[in-house]
Amino acid sequence: MKRALSLLLLIATLLLSLVACAEGQAGQTDESAVQEGSEQEMLDNIPADLKFNGEDVVIISRSMQGWTQDEVAVPELNSEPVNDAMFNRNVAVSDRLNVNIVSAPLEDPSAYKPVEEVQRAVKAGSADYDLLAGAAYVAAPAALEGTFYDLTQLEYLDLSQDYWMQDYNDAMSYQDMQFTATGMIALSTYRFAFVTLFNKDEFDNKSVPYLYEAVANNEWTLDYQAQLAEDFYRDTNGSGKADEGDFFGFVSCWGINVDAYWASCDLPIVEKNAEGEYEFVLDIARYSDVMDKVLYLLYECGGTAVYDAITDNAEQDLMREVFARGECAMTTLRLVAVEQPDVRNMEQPYGIVPVPKYEASQPEYGTMMHDQFTVFAIPSSAAQNRLEMLGATLEVMASESARTVKPAYYEIAVKRKYMSDPVAWDMLDLIFSDV
Repeated sequence: MKRALSLLLLIATLLLSLVACAEGQAGQTDESAVQEGSEQEMLDNIPADLKFNGEDVVIISRSMQGWTQDEVAVPELNSEPVNDAMFNRNVAVSDRLNVNIVSAPLEDPSAYKPVEEVQRAVKAGSADYDLLAGAAYVAAPAALEGTFYDLTQLEYLDLSQDYWMQDYNDAMSYQDMQFTATGMIALSTYRFAFVTLFNKDEFDNKSVPYLYEAVANNEWTLDYQAQLAEDFYRDTNGSGKADEGDFFGFVSCWGINVDAYWASCDLPIVEKNAEGEYEFVLDIARYSDVMDKVLYLLYECGGTAVYDAITDNAEQDLMREVFARGECAMTTLRLVAVEQPDVRNMEQPYGIVPVPKYEASQPEYGTMMHDQFTVFAIPSSAAQNRLEMLGATLEVMASESARTVKPAYYEIAVKRKYMSDPVAWDMLDLIFSDV
């Protein structure tokens, strides 16, 4: 409980710090529409004749294998749906705007390095980088230091479009200023969503209905998961106690996995009031009840294996491997886990549902994105005469991602290639309706 309260205070402090935002710069807006019948009319309002001079647009990013290495650019076509959609997206951006997308990934796994490199460039007055694709939780405090340009001042960037994440816009804008944005432009806004995977064979063996039924009946709660975890546990090594080598009903971690309950149990910490000011809204009584249920699920129900948090989230790989080997009934992981070969080639069929609710009366299931999802920003040292081009580039990257990359990942890769269960497709739609 002390650790949980410390986490609460830390998160509350960080979120409340967002009230102070750097001063924006003036700019112009444009509402020009594309010509009737053009290919782009479905998605964005960039004029069909808007062209630049083949200039480079340099994007610094974090290239982490299995996470973000293919979010900005890929080297070539390889017949994989997502890879090829990303390659073709950048070709489309280049063709439409006559710009050259230059990816400048940092191989260092640290989420801080790309943002720190942009901060260095800004302090030096350098325009080495045009765009940042960085981790959300690192970019947010950097915005308070004047590191980024106010995106609301860009002529061709329309953050009201559906391909930009509107809940993120609402949370991160203040007094009509906003310094980072995300949405379909970043695959990690899908990959980093927390979900529950369950082993369908194990549910069949115990004649327990798949979790889809519990979700549909609003019965998928922390209490029900704790009951299932205990029911599914087996002392397979005969030691008489729950330890390594046993079959566990649920496998989780006391680190980032617990973050998922802020959203799944409907525990907002700060919200905006009618005046647009941030306000502390956490219901302490509800928070205490949720923590009691979480602690029972993890440590007291008798059927859960809890992993320690390890540097670079290595425990997530261990948990995924245990699930893929068929050594547990349920686990909480980010959706990116289903892309990994061991899950893709898993012999036993699996299903996917949201992280459980606090209680049945809670109106909706909520989905938490791991705070390392990617956001985009423009360094405040960018030359004024390039801002029009950078805004247009971001807008077209986002709209083309909605048109090609998102369908390739969501509809082809995840729904059809990685999951053979059509009912799970509906679960994915539910999961992403409440991120």
